[in-house]
Amino acid sequence: MDERDARTIAGSDQCIIDQREFYIRGCLELPILGTNDVFLWGLWARVKEEVFDEIDNHWESQGREKNIGPYKGRLANALSIYPDTLNQRLEIQIKPVGSRPLFILEEIDNLLSIEQRNGITRNKAEEYACLLLRMAKS
Repeated sequence: MDERDARTIAGSDQCIIDQREFYIRGCLELPILGTNDVFLWGLWARVKEEVFDEIDNHWESQGREKNIGPYKGRLANALSIYPDTLNQRLEIQIKPVGSRPLFILEEIDNLLSIEQRNGITRNKAEEYACLLLRMAKS
């Protein structure tokens, strides 16, 4: 077992590092203008231990979206196509079992926040998708 494995408890939707950093995986949606579609970012949010525990305790609870949350957290990703995304304040809205939480950014003047509020064109969504695919291949 290497050092990272010894320090980390990680799954596809939750992660704990050194028993003092707690993360939840969620989705950030950018509405695509003129459609009912969204450009979806799968991201991580850093949360307080008590928030992590409450979400974890209700992970498989039917109706959880009506019984817990919303919560506060901080974006734990630095997105290369946006300036200054790391550590942005956000609200975490719990969704039904089988769906990841929804992240709503609270910063008002960051490009990602503006696009989440106002939406993006289909061309912009396709541009982002192509750029991300190129980055994943390199």
